Amino acid sequence: MKSLILAILSILLNKALYAFEPHTANYQLSINGIKIAEEVRTLHKLEDKYFYTANAKTSGLAALVKDYSISASSTFTIKEKGVDSINYQIMEQEDKKVTDNYAVDINSSNGIVSSILTKSQPKVVKWNTEKSNIVDPLSIFLAISFDLANSSDESEFNYQIADGKSIEQQKFKKTENQVIKINNKEFNTIKVELINSNDNDIQAYFLSEYRYLPILIKRTKSGRDYVYEINNFKISEIEKLQVTL
Repeated sequence: MKSLILAILSILLNKALYAFEPHTANYQLSINGIKIAEEVRTLHKLEDKYFYTANAKTSGLAALVKDYSISASSTFTIKEKGVDSINYQIMEQEDKKVTDNYAVDINSSNGIVSSILTKSQPKVVKWNTEKSNIVDPLSIFLAISFDLANSSDESEFNYQIADGKSIEQQKFKKTENQVIKINNKEFNTIKVELINSNDNDIQAYFLSEYRYLPILIKRTKSGRDYVYEINNFKISEIEKLQVTL
């Protein structure tokens, strides 16, 4: 059944395989092996701009211990070199109170990133960077998806990432044909891992049949292991085209 669904998906999307169609993807978030939250990521498109949102909220037993949520959004375009962010913001809340909030405006053609006034950033800060595509912590995985689809001969990808606190140069390496298991199902994926950071370990696994979306993301930071597993994927324009893993 899974093979049939993937075959239909491939046929329907063949003409626009490398384009970004509006979609919704659901992920299960675990920290140090404990499932704590559900996250919904949604991509919308209006004319030449894309709007990508992620909303995570504690679930299950974790929700009984702490009411915690994170909302992030990214607006970007796709240019010749790939995904190019316009603005990004993220807000964390605990028991309905804002605990962290950052936002930036991005002008990659001038190489300037400017913070937006928030509770966590009470002063405007500007960063000068290379005049090239700039992404943010949310759109980075879509940027990788785009490059995997359109630069299949490349084995390494470089990105400038603006998160409201700094500009970081990140380099990722691609390794193909990595078999992973989700919900007792095996998938042949493309592994992309961060290779130039000592404090931030990222490994993401992309599935070409799902338009190169990451179906598994592993991240280790500050002594914690974060794991995102996709469990549902739906293309908005084709209401019946839905895949549950």
